[in-house]
Formats: sequence, C-alpha cells, structure tokens
Amino acid sequence: MSTELDIYNRILFLDLRPWMISNVSEMKFKQDLNDLEKTYYQVQPSFELSFPNPLSSKRKYYTAHIDYEAIRFLNNLHKAVEEAVNDNEKKYHVHWALTRTLPQKLKELAQVLNERQYQEEQYQPKTGLSSQDKVLADESFIIHYLKHELVRLYMEIQEAYPSLLKQDPLTEEEIYYTYFEQTAPQPSVIVEATKKPLTKAAPIKPDSVEASTFQPISNDVRPEKKGILTFSTIIKNPNRFGSFESKLHESGYIDNDYNFTNKHGAKNELACIYLHLINKGYFNKRQFPGNKEIKDVAIRKFLDHRYATDIDKQFRTYRNDPDAVADYVDTQFWLTQLPNC
Repeated sequence: MSTELDIYNRILFLDLRPWMISNVSEMKFKQDLNDLEKTYYQVQPSFELSFPNPLSSKRKYYTAHIDYEAIRFLNNLHKAVEEAVNDNEKKYHVHWALTRTLPQKLKELAQVLNERQYQEEQYQPKTGLSSQDKVLADESFIIHYLKHELVRLYMEIQEAYPSLLKQDPLTEEEIYYTYFEQTAPQPSVIVEATKKPLTKAAPIKPDSVEASTFQPISNDVRPEKKGILTFSTIIKNPNRFGSFESKLHESGYIDNDYNFTNKHGAKNELACIYLHLINKGYFNKRQFPGNKEIKDVAIRKFLDHRYATDIDKQFRTYRNDPDAVADYVDTQFWLTQLPNC
C-alpha cells in the first residue's frame, strides 16, 4: 500500500520546504498550482478543515498540495482495506496508518514547529507587515495547515474503521496534546465534511486470467546454468516455497512464466524479499553431497536465474542494511505473514 505521505515529507524536509523557496514569485506559484493534477475522493470523508482562506498564490499552492496528498492517502488506505483478504489484514493496514505513518509525520511536524518557532499569530491578518513578515506568515500558515490536516487524517481513519482498531481511539483533544502538547483549538478546526465530488476507484480484479492460470512449480523452471544450484539442492520446503511464489505472483513481481516484471523500484523491493526469505530459513544451509555451505550469494543467483533478472547490486546494498529490509517487510502484510521454514 502506497500510503507514506511523500509530499508531506518533501514539505517538511526536502525540496518543498516553504522557507527554502521564499524567493519564488506569486506568478510562479500560480502557474504551479494550475499544473497540479487534481485528485478526488473515492469515499466521502467524515471531516474537513475549517481554516482561514489561503489568500496568496503560495498558500493556495501548498494547501492544494496538502489536500491532494491527503485524498490520495485515504483513497489508498480504503483500497487496501477493501482488497484485504481477511479481517487481520484489514486491521494491519489501519493499525499501520495509526501507529506508524501518521504518528511519524505528526512527530516530525512538531519538531519543525519547534525548530522554526512558527506560531499561529504569525499568519493572522495584520496591516503594515514588512515583506519579511509576509514571508514568515506564509510559512507559518502552510505548516499549521499541514498540522491540522494530519490530525484530521488521524480522526478520519478512526471514524472510518472503528471495528478494526487494535486500541482505544484518541479524541481530538488527546491527539493535539499527545503530539503538540496543546489543547485542541476552540472552536475546532476539524469539522463535519461537506458533500465531496467523488471518483470511482478502478475496479478490483477478483482474480485476473493470469492470476488464475499461475501454477507454482516445485522444480527448476529454466535450463541448467553453470554456477547455479538446482531447486532440489537449495529449497528446504517445496510446498512452503510454492505458496510464497504464488503470493509473489499475486503481488505483481513475477508473471505466469516466472519472469520478473521489473516495475519501477521493484528491484529494491525484490532484494528485500530475497533477504527476508533467507531470514525465514527457506533455503538449505548446506548442499549434498559434499557438505558444502550454501552462501547468500548462491541463493541470490538461484533466485535471479529463476526469475530472469539480476539484482546483484541491490542485494549487496540491502544485505548491509537490515533495518531497511525490516522497514520494507513491515509495510507488506503478505511478507509479515510468511511462516518460518
């Protein structure tokens, strides 16, 4: 599920930091705003923000960016829950959003607020502001808008999935106090949502023709190649490995012919999957006859040959970064549910 709020990360730490682009003209922000791809809800939200209108092009650009990212986040979460195969997987997606994705962003935003010393008074309408004060007012407006939007997202998910929560829901007051050590605004910035224009999600394919014809093969699927161990030599439990490969196919990493689909960014993900399988004990530690140790590189070569790919570079990178592997695995329910061998 793609629900990591990348735009918010860019606003807080990367190229979209509002205090780093203070010299961009209002005309440029207006043009960039027009170029933003509009995004629509697929499910009617329960809440929206009641916040001062953005009166400058810079504010309008950032609030639109923040709004569209929030919509994408919720659409992706609703889709992941809808496609989940059971209640445990549904709870996993909701729990991840409420205990990992949103808390991380809330804490990061609180850090930025503290470091930059942004106060709500800074963006309140005033006369006689200097150009420097106007820049500061815009920055404060943007970061506070993002703060309230994150709180709104937290409340939105709790409201949408009360039966899937693994812990007691937080009140609005508790969210503001937990992450910002402040009381909730009075009157509330988060109000009941008006009727929103909706767009339908792409229909969920219950089982595509390709998915229905995939059959895991408990044997080698390609001609022998020098330096590549055989299936029977390296695989500890063929049935369990076959179940894994069915899920690998369902997740879009291999096609019916065991070819790696090579979608954008998937080589890094596949490297993490290889290492996760090794950690789970899916491969024999020694080959017989000869009682020779089977090293990780031999496993990587076997899998690369099986899936017609080459991820040597990515495998070496992630083998030295177990935290990154663990972080990726945590985002993939099907990987967290793989049994040990």
